[in-house]
Amino acid sequence: MHILMIVPRYGSYGDFYQVPLGLAYVASAIESAGHSVTGLNLNHVKGDVGQLVAESVRQSDPDVIATGALSVFIDQVHEIVSTAKSVKPGIFAVLGGGVVSGEPDNVLRAINADIGVINEGEETVVEILDRLEKKLPLEDVKGVVVRTPSGRIRRNAERDQKEDLENIPWPNYKILEIEKNIANQRPLDSYFFRLAPDNNPRSLDMISSRSCPFKCTFCFHPTGKTYRERPLDDFFAELATLKEEYAINMVAIIDELFSLKRSRLLEFCRRIKPFDVKWMVQLHVNSASEETIAAMADSGCVYISYGIESMSQQILDSMMKKSKKPKVEEALALTRKYKIGIQGNLLFGDSAETLETANESMAWWARNRIYQINLTPLIVFPGSPDYNAALRDGLIRQDDRLSFIKNIPIDLNISSMNNKNMEMIRFMVYVYFESLLRLAKPISFTKSEKTDVRGDLHDYVWDCPDCNTRNSYEGVFVGNDHKNSIRMTCRGCRQRWDLPNYLYLNREKKKIPDSARSDLAAAEKLIAHQSLFPRYADAHDLVNPLLAQYPDFLEARLFMGRFYGRIGPAEHMVRSFGAAVAYDVYNPTCHCFYADALLEIRCFGGARLHYEQALALDRNSAHAKEGLARVAAAVAAGADPDVYFVSWSNAPPPQRRNRVESCQTQSSIEDELEEIGASRGGKTSKLTMLNR
Repeated sequence: MHILMIVPRYGSYGDFYQVPLGLAYVASAIESAGHSVTGLNLNHVKGDVGQLVAESVRQSDPDVIATGALSVFIDQVHEIVSTAKSVKPGIFAVLGGGVVSGEPDNVLRAINADIGVINEGEETVVEILDRLEKKLPLEDVKGVVVRTPSGRIRRNAERDQKEDLENIPWPNYKILEIEKNIANQRPLDSYFFRLAPDNNPRSLDMISSRSCPFKCTFCFHPTGKTYRERPLDDFFAELATLKEEYAINMVAIIDELFSLKRSRLLEFCRRIKPFDVKWMVQLHVNSASEETIAAMADSGCVYISYGIESMSQQILDSMMKKSKKPKVEEALALTRKYKIGIQGNLLFGDSAETLETANESMAWWARNRIYQINLTPLIVFPGSPDYNAALRDGLIRQDDRLSFIKNIPIDLNISSMNNKNMEMIRFMVYVYFESLLRLAKPISFTKSEKTDVRGDLHDYVWDCPDCNTRNSYEGVFVGNDHKNSIRMTCRGCRQRWDLPNYLYLNREKKKIPDSARSDLAAAEKLIAHQSLFPRYADAHDLVNPLLAQYPDFLEARLFMGRFYGRIGPAEHMVRSFGAAVAYDVYNPTCHCFYADALLEIRCFGGARLHYEQALALDRNSAHAKEGLARVAAAVAAGADPDVYFVSWSNAPPPQRRNRVESCQTQSSIEDELEEIGASRGGKTSKLTMLNR
C-alpha cells in the first residue's frame, strides 16, 4: 500500500521544531513491512496547510494518510484529515500520537479519522495496513480506537507493549526531511543548542529507553506504562550511522527518564565519549552521584534536565516523585560542580498545594537562584493521573472533555487552595520568573553576516559574571519567544544568565499622543482633589483604556498601581504593578513600585527580591535601599522573611466529588461505558472506566 505521512506545522515557516520521533519510527516500520511511504513535512513548505495537503494527496494518490501530534495541534490535525478526505473520499486516515493516546474515544469523535493508534505505533500501524490490503476487518486489532462501518466509536483491547527494543527499525528521518531541520538550527533555538560547538548546532533526537518507571501524577506516558531500556549496542550503532550521514555534533536523548541503573549509565558514558558529541538527558536526582556526574561531564554531557517540580516534601510525595529534598540539592550541587548545565522546573498547583507549600518552594528558589530553575503553574494534561482524578471528581465536566483537549486550560485549579488564591499564585509566579534576572554583562550586539530563512541573525558577545568567560554567540535568531531578556548559558561554567534583548528594548514604539498624556494628567488631578469626594471612577475611566491602546505607556501602568494602592483592592494594586515590572524588567523604578506593593501585603520575601533586583540594575537607587531597610526592620520585629504569596480569600477550595458520587450521578458516563463495554464484548464497570 502507499501511505502519505504528514507532519503538522508546529509554528511559522522555518521555525525550529522538535522532531516527531514517533512518526519517524512508524514510517520506518511501514517501509520495513514492504509498503511505500511518501512524506509531507508542513514545517518545510510555505503556504496554506489545507492547500498543501490537497496538492500532495492529488499528486501522490495515497491509499492511506497517517498523521499525529500532541493535543494542542488537534485543530490542524482535523484540517489535515478533512482535507485529504475531501480530495479523495475513499482514503483511509490513521491518527496517532499524544492527541489520541490521552483521550482516544473523544478525539476520534472530533476528527474524521478512521482509526486512532494508542501509545506505540510501529506494530499496530503495520497490522492495520496488512489488514486493509487483505480487506480484513479491524475489530480485533489491539491498541486502537476505530470508527465502525455504522459510525460508532469502538475502543479495542490494549496491545501488549513491545519489550524488545533492539529489533525495532531505526527512525526514518529522510521521510521527514530532517536535514532541513538540522541545517536551520541556531544557538538560541533550544537551551541545549546554546552549548553547540562553534555556534553550529547539528543535533538529532534519539531514545535509549521508552516510558518511565515512575507514576508522577502530572505526567502522561505516550509510549505506554512499562519502562523498557534499549540495548546500548543498538543505540550506538544508530548513533554512528547518524553521525556519518548527517554530520551531527549534538545528541538530545529524549527518554522520559534516562537510565536508572548506575552500571548502564557509566557504560553509556564510556561508549559515547569517542563519538565526540555534546549530549543531554533527563535524569532522576537519585541517579546523580559523584561518580556518575563526573563520568557524564567527562564524556560530553553538557545539560541535564531534572524533574524537580517542587521543593516541599509534602508536594513531592503527593506528586509521587520518589525523591527527597536533600537528594535534589545534592544532585544540583554536583551538576554545577562538574560544569554541566541545569534545566528544571518548579510546578505550583498540585492537588496537595497550599499557601504554605507554595511559599516553601519559593523560599528555596529564592535561596538557589544560581540554578535558574523555571517557575510555572502546573498544567493538567489529558491522560495524566491529575486529569483522570479531575474527571472523576467533577473538576472537569464529562461533556467538556473535547473542549479541554482542544484548548488545554492553564487555570484549572486542582489544588487545596481556593480559586482566588491559586489565581494570584499563578500571576505572581509569572511575574517573579519573568522579571527577576541574573544579569550578565553585554559587550556587543550586532547584525550577523549569516542569514536565515526566518529573518536577520545577530551576534551577541557577553562576559560571564561568575567565571569571566567571554561568550560569543554568533548567528542567533532572536524570535518572538524572547521579549525583554534572553537567557543564555555560559560556555565556561555552564550557568544560565539573562541579557537584554536589544531588538525588543529598542523596537519602534507606538508614540504616546499628547491627548493620552493629557488624560493621564487630568486623572492625576482628579484623585488628588482635596474635596471629600475625589473623582476616582472618572480617573479610572480616563486611564484604564490607555493601557490597551498604548502598551508602552509605562506612566499609565504605574498610575493604575498607585490608584489601586490608594483606594483598593490590594489585589488590583499588585496586578497593576506586577504587570508593569513584567513589561519593563530592566526598569529599577518598576521593581521598586512592585516591591512596595508586596511589602504592603506583607510578602516580605518577594519584596526583598525586587528591591535587590532594582539595586542590581541601579546600585544608587535610594528607593531600593530604603525598601530593603524596611524589610529588614519588619523581619527584625518578627515578620516571616520567607513569604512570597498571601491569602486573598477565605473561600474553600474547589469541591471535589468522591468516586462513588461521580459514578452515581453521571448517567451520561454510564451510557458511554455500556457502549464501550459492549463494543469490547464485555461489561465495563463505571469504576474501572473512571480510573483508567
